[in-house]
Amino acid sequence: MGRKPNQLILEFFTRGPKLEDASNRYQHTCKACGEKFPKGRIDSLTNHLVKKCQAISMSTRQSVVMRIHDLPALDDSDPNKAAVLARLQKGKNADMPYSTRPAFDGLNVLAEASRQVGASDQTKRGPKYTQTMTVGGKTVMIDPALEAEAFQTHEELTNEAVLAGVAAAASMTPTPSVPGDQPPSDSPSMTHNETLPVDVTTTGTQSSSHLSLIAASASEMASQTLAMDNDNASLPDGLPRVGSAWTDHQLSSTDQFLLESLQASDPSLAATQRAASFPRPIAMNPNSQTKGFVNDFGGTSSKPAKPKVRGRFSPDRRKEVQEVRKRGACIRCRMLKKPCSGESPCNTCASVESARLWKQPCIRTRLVDEFELYSAGLHTTLAYHDVNATKAQCQFDHFLGRIEATHFDDSLFFATFTGSLGRKTNLPTLDPQLQALVEDGQFPGSTQELYMLDNDGDDLPGKVEAYIKRMSSSFIEEERSIFMKQTLILATQLAHEKKDMLLERVLELWHSTHVLVDSELEWKLFSNSTLPPTPANTLAPSTDDGRVPIDRNVNTENYNLLCSQLRGAVEKRAGHLSKIVMNELERRLLQRHHSGWFETFLVSIILLNCVERVCWLFTTWEDEAFVGRWPLDKRPQQYASQGGRFSDILHMLLRMRSLPPRTVVNPETGLLKAAENSDPNAAVWFDNIQLSPMYLEQRRNAEFNPADSRSFELKHASKILLPPPTL
Repeated sequence: MGRKPNQLILEFFTRGPKLEDASNRYQHTCKACGEKFPKGRIDSLTNHLVKKCQAISMSTRQSVVMRIHDLPALDDSDPNKAAVLARLQKGKNADMPYSTRPAFDGLNVLAEASRQVGASDQTKRGPKYTQTMTVGGKTVMIDPALEAEAFQTHEELTNEAVLAGVAAAASMTPTPSVPGDQPPSDSPSMTHNETLPVDVTTTGTQSSSHLSLIAASASEMASQTLAMDNDNASLPDGLPRVGSAWTDHQLSSTDQFLLESLQASDPSLAATQRAASFPRPIAMNPNSQTKGFVNDFGGTSSKPAKPKVRGRFSPDRRKEVQEVRKRGACIRCRMLKKPCSGESPCNTCASVESARLWKQPCIRTRLVDEFELYSAGLHTTLAYHDVNATKAQCQFDHFLGRIEATHFDDSLFFATFTGSLGRKTNLPTLDPQLQALVEDGQFPGSTQELYMLDNDGDDLPGKVEAYIKRMSSSFIEEERSIFMKQTLILATQLAHEKKDMLLERVLELWHSTHVLVDSELEWKLFSNSTLPPTPANTLAPSTDDGRVPIDRNVNTENYNLLCSQLRGAVEKRAGHLSKIVMNELERRLLQRHHSGWFETFLVSIILLNCVERVCWLFTTWEDEAFVGRWPLDKRPQQYASQGGRFSDILHMLLRMRSLPPRTVVNPETGLLKAAENSDPNAAVWFDNIQLSPMYLEQRRNAEFNPADSRSFELKHASKILLPPPTL
């Protein structure tokens, strides 16, 4: 029996087949953008609706948030609408109370002392929590970590009460005459101890040593409690003091007999007991470092390092720290390894009186979150709707052959895909009566073959990735921009020489962006009914037998459909690469010590060129002819404007790390060249790109040209290449 569908999920997702496991979940596909969720987890689906899906409007997103929490829809005129939505999305932050600390009686004190004996090998440390021991009806705090804040008692203990507590604790300790296999719960009571004979010769050395350690630890803990309590009565407010030694009290006859018997079997107890008679200072300055309660009974093991003890936060301070951690430190504090406050600008950034590298408020987001054009899913959403519209027109069957795609006529290798074949009838529009005859089957009419890529059964992004990697050298050779061509050639060379994975990733990102954006680079499509498709990681040559071109002018509808699917696959691959490149670039820039600074600078230049080209692509959608096909909630210019902010942040990070090579103007040619003692690769690169400061200033104000995908070139990268202004 299947799971009952969630009505909210069913409204925004298409339910697919059931998973072949015991999870009782189903595959889902977003109706708005076409993103697939093979696992069908409810949290992934709702998170996609609330945060990620770019194809639904903000009002729909707000309605989803209210429905998830079973709340009525908010009216647009409600003044508290924004606050309610923010609270629902962030969740409630409640201060959780501390767990109740356990109360310790005499038996538990001995158990704790026994545990400390087992931890005296200096390899384990006990937990740092405050314990309580009941002595003479009064509660005494015993803190193994010696925390100053735990030593708070309100009544002074008498000497008789402390002696009674020591005697009670010692009475619970098993005597040496007890067999070693007897469980601890069978320990004799105080009355039994007074009558049982003590035979120290029948006990093992290890058992007597442990028993003596337990008794000595209990005696020491009680004596320290007395010294602490006597001194706390005369302490001034706010500062505890060191307690006086407890040396004048004698044990009872029973306790003395027990300890003498233990000393006879373990000579080390005498020194231990003498040390216990002079208790350690309990009350101390709470600002000083403290050490855990670990007794060095053997005398040979090394003392552990003193841990740093941080004072407990007040509720207001704890809430402030939680908010800062939730928002995250600003990018400048992360780079400089400084503490960051919650303001904007934070205290660290505001303390710089003359900031040379930043003039904007604190930035607490990541680089990948500042540029959403790759992750918006523009072409993926368009392809999803185009496929659904085409499927509604005719029935598709599996195509036994394959569909081939390339960009160059003289190419020997093709990307091959599994496809589906459908036949669409072109209805005549001259006479409505003829249209009725065609629908009844009395008039044949004309049919058109439509090919479609198999999105479900074929790995389109994987095959596109293999094709782009194989054809990367051809893309570089055909590049018209001298600046980018020389940059790509040098980056390819350095990536092979230094095995720089980030350089390889950003080069692949540039090739994917080039295929996605360049208007001069067109797909050459063919249908081949004689050859099967190849695996995802291989390319195959083709033959002319059974090969039919899918021409853009002859079969426009089918050509546009296939190109839409290919662009969606390329966009998915580019979106994945952009996340990897931006995250790794940010990680490198935040590191203090890293080799290969020029390679990182070259990665930034190539990434900014990708940003410029994608911004041009989104700007082309501002044309009124494309308004009806725009599938996303935000307008194109809202996406395209992200390029300027992204480049400003990247420029600030590069300047803070002093990554841009120092340049000077060649007096003979007027072109930029690397300064003396610069990286040799930087000198070669500036000699090859041949840029002048005047040209870079012009490119900063580059204007949009809908016919040229390179019209935004150096619009954002020029600010990094220009020499810094002299003060």
